Amino acid sequence: MEKIEVNVYGDSYPLRVERRELTEKAAKDVDGLMRLFAEKAPTFESSRLAVLAAISFAEKRLELEEEMSSLRQSIARLNVAIAESLQ
Repeated sequence: MEKIEVNVYGDSYPLRVERRELTEKAAKDVDGLMRLFAEKAPTFESSRLAVLAAISFAEKRLELEEEMSSLRQSIARLNVAIAESLQ
């Protein structure tokens, strides 16, 4: 595990991470989304911007999980079709 420091919306956070590049990219993405929300709602406090960013990322994760599930089902159907055609 590696010790790093990331900056999000002007604040520094010391972290212990397994994958430095992934964590740095994630922090950059969070920072960018918070700044985007701040442009649209400049009166929001940073904690509110952070919650909005968290919800946005959670929604995206759920969408990707649904898509992965659908793709797995399609692969399973294709595997069955291939197996049947080989018999």
